[in-house]
Amino acid sequence: MTSGPRFLLPGEHFATALVFLVLAGVGAVWQAPMLAVGGYSAHQVLAVVHCVTLGWLTTSIMGAMYQFLPVAVGVPIASERLAHVSFACYAPGVLAFTVGLALDRQTLLLAGVVALVTGATLFVANAAVTLRRATTRDPLWLALACALVFLVVTLVLGAALSANLRLAFLGVARPIALGAHLHIALAGWVLLSIIGVSQRLFPMFLLSHGGSDRYAPWAVRLTAAGAGALAVLHHVPIAGRWLPAVLIVSGVVAFLLQVREYYAHRFRKALDVGMRLAAVALTGLGVALPLALVTVAGLAPPRVQVAYVALVLTSVSAFVAAHFYKIVPFLVWNHRFGPLAGTRPLPRVGELYSARGAWSAAWLYASGSVVLVASAAMGITLGVRTGAALFAAGALVTSIQVVALFRKRP
Repeated sequence: MTSGPRFLLPGEHFATALVFLVLAGVGAVWQAPMLAVGGYSAHQVLAVVHCVTLGWLTTSIMGAMYQFLPVAVGVPIASERLAHVSFACYAPGVLAFTVGLALDRQTLLLAGVVALVTGATLFVANAAVTLRRATTRDPLWLALACALVFLVVTLVLGAALSANLRLAFLGVARPIALGAHLHIALAGWVLLSIIGVSQRLFPMFLLSHGGSDRYAPWAVRLTAAGAGALAVLHHVPIAGRWLPAVLIVSGVVAFLLQVREYYAHRFRKALDVGMRLAAVALTGLGVALPLALVTVAGLAPPRVQVAYVALVLTSVSAFVAAHFYKIVPFLVWNHRFGPLAGTRPLPRVGELYSARGAWSAAWLYASGSVVLVASAAMGITLGVRTGAALFAAGALVTSIQVVALFRKRP
């Protein structure tokens, strides 16, 4: 089995991602009045959303892929040096882009777009070469390959929307392009990445054996087909909305059914904080599905649309944060304590972080999400601000624990 890269590569991505998650939480507190009135297209709100999607989720997935791909497909990352160069372009680019968007500084915004697109393109090339060298082409491989394709589509649409801020060539079609950009990013890039890695991580973390894997291929195919249909048909009045929506919702349902199989056939009955938070996060994703269909039908007022997007983003964010409590301690133990195995008594992986702190973070994520989403739907500014503050506090607790983990040594 091929081992992962040196600890620095995923570590720098995970640390930076958590900084963006905290910034996004603070930004949501700042933009609570706009969120409460359904102002989803305001530049400052879009800056907060991109802090989550580009800064937190995408940077986390990049770090996870660098660690996960070699083990999953049996070949090393094509170039670790290129991966560091990609990170050095991408992370500052995202920061410049979000700050430029929030402050309406177009030069800074466009410079950020160039840097982050360059970094993301280098990442895609590196991961694509790695996948191309793999000998096994299973549903996991397909999910990650499709995810890379949709990351490219997301970047193209995002660059067009950024250029539109100055040139205004989209006109009245901007909301349609904005919605397509968001959903291709979430379904095609983020969700397909999650579906792919979950096929290995859930059975490993839950010690799950004997369950069926029949839902996983359908989750990949349906989600990819939906994101593809949205990319091609988003300008078509009816089919461009309903066909992608039905396919993506069906893909999410298949994914949730597959995850239920993992939980139902787990050997480890007592759930730790990571796997319990992941279950709560996936429940939130399931609750978002009816809201998605209401939004597609045009029956959701702006506040409900904000609540729907907030529910998806907080649920997916909590799911990724849950896996930080599984992946980061394992990486620290493997790189710092593993070489000493058999020579002295060593702590177990789960003993490297505070369980009480992790449970506190999980409670803050869950309660913050509920308060934020409900308050956004009802237009309560104080509630939105409170929910965002709770979620940001959960991110801060996780960040403090990850910093402490990085400092752990024998």
